[in-house]
Amino acid sequence: MIKINTKTITRIASIQGVYSYQILDSDPTIDFIIDFIITYYKDKSSLEDLELDSSIPCFKLRTNYLTKLVNETIDNLETIDMIISSYLADNWQIKDLHLILLSILRVATCELKFFTSTPYKVVINEFTNIANDFVKESEIGFVNSLLEKISFNVRTNS
Repeated sequence: MIKINTKTITRIASIQGVYSYQILDSDPTIDFIIDFIITYYKDKSSLEDLELDSSIPCFKLRTNYLTKLVNETIDNLETIDMIISSYLADNWQIKDLHLILLSILRVATCELKFFTSTPYKVVINEFTNIANDFVKESEIGFVNSLLEKISFNVRTNS
């Protein structure tokens, strides 16, 4: 049986929350979006949407972590975007990144910068693995490389 770490599920849900907030242009509120995500993940039928077995014992959210991670990401979006932008190639801007990729990078950068109790290698590995299921194969290395650079900056300059 496949076991899914609750923090992994929470990180995926956080990406979904940040993505939803961006596509809905801040309306409804972030609290509404978080509540919707929590309700969605509590509903066992949602596991069918994700093609997961509902008998997986650790398929649950860390709701406090989800709330903190999404809120911290949204509250610090300008800072997070500046960090990400500083590592993009000269001919790239943050607006050139598609929204799913950007959402992954934003949540990962937030966790690297503001949730320092988690080792940076764990954060990079988790978000690179998550990216593997959401972005093109050519973008996975980009995610890993960018997060490595960001982690060096935010973890050594904090």
